[in-house]
Amino acid sequence: MAVGDAAELTRVASAGDVAEFVDSIGDHNPIHHDHDYAATTRFERPIVPGMWTAGLMSAVLGTRLPGPGSIYVSQQITFTRPVYFGDTITARVEVVERLVERRRVRLSTVCVNQRGEEVLVGEALLSPPKTVVAYTERKVGSAAVTQLAAQPWLWAAQAAGAWARMNTSLLASWQPTPPRRPRR
Repeated sequence: MAVGDAAELTRVASAGDVAEFVDSIGDHNPIHHDHDYAATTRFERPIVPGMWTAGLMSAVLGTRLPGPGSIYVSQQITFTRPVYFGDTITARVEVVERLVERRRVRLSTVCVNQRGEEVLVGEALLSPPKTVVAYTERKVGSAAVTQLAAQPWLWAAQAAGAWARMNTSLLASWQPTPPRRPRR
C-alpha cells in the first residue's frame, strides 16, 4: 500500500436497499420515507440516510483498500449534499499517509453522485491487517434474493415434515386396548 493508492465502489440508493438499512438500524426519521413531511423541508422529497452513504465508505475500506481485516480507528465525515432515492453513489478512498510506526493508514474519503457532485467528504484512519486476508466477495443478486425470500417457506416445509413424521411414529406405536366386557 502506497500513498496515492485508491479504490472505489458504486451503488444505487434503491428504495429496497435503503429500507433494509433503515429497518436494521431503526432510523425511522420521516425525512427518509414520508413524502408529505419531506415536502415541507428544504429537501422537498425523502432523502437517503447519511449513514447509508457513509456505510459505502466502510465497504470500500473493508473489502478493497486497505481491505479485509482492516480495523476502523476513526472517521471524520461532512455531508455536503443530500442523496435522493435512485441516485448512483460512488464511494472512493485514497491513501494520503502511511503511519508505519503506528501501523495506521490515513485515507481521504469521498462519495459523489451520478452528476459528479460530492455528497460526502472526509478522512479515515485505519489499522490495516498484519497479513493478507483472503476474501471472496459475496454475490448478491436475484438468486440470493430468491433464496432469502424462500427461506421461511423452506423452514415451514421442514417443520411440517417433522410434525408428520412424529404423528406417524406415534400412531404406529399406539395399540388400542380391546373393549372391556361388563361383569355379570
